[in-house]
Amino acid sequence: MPIASLSPGPFIALVCLLITVLCHAARQYHPEPALRLLGMGTFAGAIGLPLVMMRPPVPEWIAIPIGNSIVLLALALFWQATMRLYGRPLFRWGLAAPVLLWLGFCAFGWFRHSLALRVEIAMAMVAGLVFLPLCRLARPPRETRTQLALLVIGGVHVVCSAVRGLLTAMPGLFPWEGLVNAAIPFEMLSYVVLWPGLMLILVAERAMRQTRTMAFQDDMTGVLNRRGFWQAAEALPRRGVLLFDIDHFKHINDTFGHAAGDRVIRHFSTVATDALGPDVLFGRIGGEEFAAAVGGLSHEALCAVAERVRLAFAETVTPPGVRATVSIGIAAPAAPGLPLGEQMALADRALYRAKHQGRNRTEGDGSDPAHSPASTPVPPREGVTPRAPGWWRRRLYIRGADQDASGDAAFLGCRRDRHPGAGITDHAADFDRAGRAGG
Repeated sequence: MPIASLSPGPFIALVCLLITVLCHAARQYHPEPALRLLGMGTFAGAIGLPLVMMRPPVPEWIAIPIGNSIVLLALALFWQATMRLYGRPLFRWGLAAPVLLWLGFCAFGWFRHSLALRVEIAMAMVAGLVFLPLCRLARPPRETRTQLALLVIGGVHVVCSAVRGLLTAMPGLFPWEGLVNAAIPFEMLSYVVLWPGLMLILVAERAMRQTRTMAFQDDMTGVLNRRGFWQAAEALPRRGVLLFDIDHFKHINDTFGHAAGDRVIRHFSTVATDALGPDVLFGRIGGEEFAAAVGGLSHEALCAVAERVRLAFAETVTPPGVRATVSIGIAAPAAPGLPLGEQMALADRALYRAKHQGRNRTEGDGSDPAHSPASTPVPPREGVTPRAPGWWRRRLYIRGADQDASGDAAFLGCRRDRHPGAGITDHAADFDRAGRAGG
């Protein structure tokens, strides 16, 4: 028998089974509920479509009620998979209603014996089940081009179903009726293969975006981690940098416990995020240390932003009942081409001065002393042992030399090959020469 004369039913079944296996494999790595429904839909298509298309070998009493019911169930599963992908709960009646409705029609002899009526109602139900997920996919925001491709594939299937229904109801309406009928198996195969395949790609793209977000997000606070902050701040033109260090954090941990210290960190992150606004990059770059970067502000404006954060945090009581404060160092907007690592070192030295002069204050990098705010220093608490405030930064830079080979240079990637003249050892030497005291 020539290959061209073979029914497309077995080929569609094999492709659907392959996609079912891919959905099951994808669920092992990404437990997305939509994948389960998508796999069930393609498996139903692997059974129902051959039953419908392989007639007369398949008896009419099997193909018409059972085969078409399974195909409608597959389309309903595709619809519910799309809704689950966008956070909607599973609508079980949406799965059962098309099957029950078709079986109810098949219970009548006048329906079973009328080819035109069967085709018209089947095409109307198919078009409706394909149109429903398109309504959800058409809503903004458009995530990727895959979403647009799904809209195109679904739209073509709706149009083809409508045209076939019209040709059945009004024969001879189109002069190319034979061409349309010959293209129906190809169009059906395209939809059954492309729709679940594109859905798999959309789920994979979402998983990749989530993984990328997690790689650049701090687990405790939800803001950028040091790698995410560094990469975003490096691309910011005319940036100014703020470094924040919660005062006496070791004393808070020793007195109230590490769980209370974690709540203080989360509380400061919330206060700073609200005070800085959505246009400022903000991230956690160490234990109790945070950084912010903003482009296009003068030294005076940077000081005003820093004071807004400092005052907002000092005036609130953190969840464990601790009234904590923060010291801030400022590096004015960098000259073109100044590496971010050097600018962070300037802000770090300004932060040291804020710590050394009493904490709970803001200090600039010395580039515009006239605009350095005169914050009221707070005397150190009794019983708190001073420590060098830059100890952790020295460790980060030195440890970065070992991690550089893996692409994870310390302190967000300050590497000699990326920023000539601002190498790791240079910054470590700067911190060592500072000879800081007071933590």
